[in-house]
Amino acid sequence: MSPAARQRESLGSIEVEYGATLARLESGGAIGRLKARDAGLWSADPATAAAIRNRLGWLDAPEWLQDRIPELKSFAAEIRTTGFTRVLLLGMGGSSLAPEVFQRVGVAGPGAPTLEVLDSTDPASVQSAEAGSRLDHTFFLVASKSGGTIETLSQYRYFRSRVESLGLPDLGGRFAAVTDAGSPLERLATEEGFRRTFRNPADVGGRFSALTYFGAVPASLLGLDLDAIASRSLAAREESLSESGAENRALRLAAILGAAARSGRNKLTILASPALRPLGYWIEQLVAESTGKDGTGVIPVEGEPLGPAHRYGSDRIYVSIGLEGVPDADLSRLEVELSRGGAPWVHIELPDRDEIAGEFYVWEVATALLGSVLEINPFDEPNVTESKRNTEALLASLEKSGGLPAEEPKALSEGVEVFAPEPVWARLEAGAPSMASLEMVLNRFLALASPGGYLAVLAYLERTAAAEASFSLLRRAVRNAILVPVLQGYGPRYLHSIGQLYKGGPGGGIFLVITVADPTDILIPGKSYSFGQLKTAQALGDFAALGKHGRPALRLHLTEGAEAGLRTVASAVERALAAMGSA
Repeated sequence: MSPAARQRESLGSIEVEYGATLARLESGGAIGRLKARDAGLWSADPATAAAIRNRLGWLDAPEWLQDRIPELKSFAAEIRTTGFTRVLLLGMGGSSLAPEVFQRVGVAGPGAPTLEVLDSTDPASVQSAEAGSRLDHTFFLVASKSGGTIETLSQYRYFRSRVESLGLPDLGGRFAAVTDAGSPLERLATEEGFRRTFRNPADVGGRFSALTYFGAVPASLLGLDLDAIASRSLAAREESLSESGAENRALRLAAILGAAARSGRNKLTILASPALRPLGYWIEQLVAESTGKDGTGVIPVEGEPLGPAHRYGSDRIYVSIGLEGVPDADLSRLEVELSRGGAPWVHIELPDRDEIAGEFYVWEVATALLGSVLEINPFDEPNVTESKRNTEALLASLEKSGGLPAEEPKALSEGVEVFAPEPVWARLEAGAPSMASLEMVLNRFLALASPGGYLAVLAYLERTAAAEASFSLLRRAVRNAILVPVLQGYGPRYLHSIGQLYKGGPGGGIFLVITVADPTDILIPGKSYSFGQLKTAQALGDFAALGKHGRPALRLHLTEGAEAGLRTVASAVERALAAMGSA
């Protein structure tokens, strides 16, 4: 028998609510109804129920995967023997996050190619995916459920053009697709002679697709142990569909998260060990996109640096995830201190890295049941298309006029241009002696944060070590000063992850959007716009969508480059917070 993950719970202040929630799930036959595909768990509306029934194929993914192991192993061997030493995955959201977990957490097999994931339209990120690599030894995996994802198709057009310019033989044989049957990507793959098209089950939504082709094809190319992945996910399926809460981690996890949210603790603080941090990104998307709608939801806080226990608010529930035999003294100390104060805490310990496959399934079941507890449909994403439509309108305007709409900044300070919707700017100006300095703008903006709320920092720039360091400093400073969680993501990546929650979830968030003047740009082949213009249109499109929902948002445009600009912003934030403390 495979070793199993262990889950320890400290319920604290939600103990009574948890007991009642678990009892309702058990007495209502939630697990039996889930196994029976009873859409009434989530909605009594016939149309909604029909749509839900077409999104439950993930329940059988472990068996589905096991049946396809020979096919996947054969394909991986074919790619290795052809001489490819690198795989570049082009995809967004559910098409990229599970592969990133497998790539950064899994143990690659001997002789397997390396795997890199490109999930950005940032020109520097696209260039980094090409720089220092041999395109003649690179195999491209183009992944999109809908087959029409603008980022993915733009990436494909660029890299196909680059490979074509090298005059390499068998151009189409350097590409494979993962998509749904009948999608535009499937048609493109056929027309352009891709080596292979993997048609995923249509009844599996993107964020629930980790154990289908979207996760399994990259895992196979990495040389991961597919038999172990299948066996661990099968074991997790058996446990997660047990009717008894005592034996079912997923059922208990759903009850805990639901009870916490109903008790005012809707900030799911994910504390993953460094080795497992990519799993935290995947959980963030799964929980946020599944629950963040209809004005409710659980808000994941992932990757936040640790701090003193008294700097965390009472609106949080904590889930720590680590590997057996790898203790974390600082995290253990924080758990003891917060639990002593009544904070609920769940600690999950994986026996080894192979168990990530089982953890995928546990969290999928838990999230589905959490939707039932919160009385929402966890299988749709009603607000995701809002930013997309805004972006498409901006690109259409660009194609007619040759440029994006010009906008006058509200302020310019330290090389940073400040933009805000009129209602937000009026709130910032009210009672302020001057709004000429970046420090004062940020001082007024951060004052909009309220207890129970959060700050989201959304950066449309390359994800580098320097950027991560600046954001870590900023997150720690804000959390420690005003006691609100600070969420951070990169655009357009976050649009396919937590973006749904930002528009459709609970109120109380304030949003700091950061854009940058790109030092170089890349034209997208076949289009009249560049990657930089596409990225800017996506930032402006989401900024407008946030405003439509009444979310206070501020945009900072870094005119002197990302690294220097982020240092400037982080320093101004620290000064703004210091001024708030002395006021």
